[in-house]
Amino acid sequence: MRAVADTHALIWYLLDDPDRRLSSAALDALEEAAATDGVVVSVASVVDLWYVIRTRQTFTDDQLGEFVGLLHDPSSPLEAAPVTLEVAAAFQRIPRDALGDPWDRFIGATAMALELPLITRDRKMTELDLVETIW
Repeated sequence: MRAVADTHALIWYLLDDPDRRLSSAALDALEEAAATDGVVVSVASVVDLWYVIRTRQTFTDDQLGEFVGLLHDPSSPLEAAPVTLEVAAAFQRIPRDALGDPWDRFIGATAMALELPLITRDRKMTELDLVETIW
């Protein structure tokens, strides 16, 4: 299985989700993807995390560095997905009034362009029904 992970799902997974915020379906999907075909991470998640550090301070620069290191590590199950023309086209198909946050739109558009399920609890994305979601 190969799937795109939304930023929150991926971080909770990597931090072993001490507050148990991941659903069992999300955890199972992340574990299966990590053990088989990989977890796809939109590069928009890197920017999203940088923004979280600056605004909410719930994540640190050191943690961001470790996360980026995993994306560079060929032995990691994480695969960085760039913003391509196909992702940009999918981005435009997401109604702005339904999902205004650009980082969420890029992450969803990545799943749409790659035709992969998206692991997310973001209700706005799941309600759009533009991509298969797992939560």
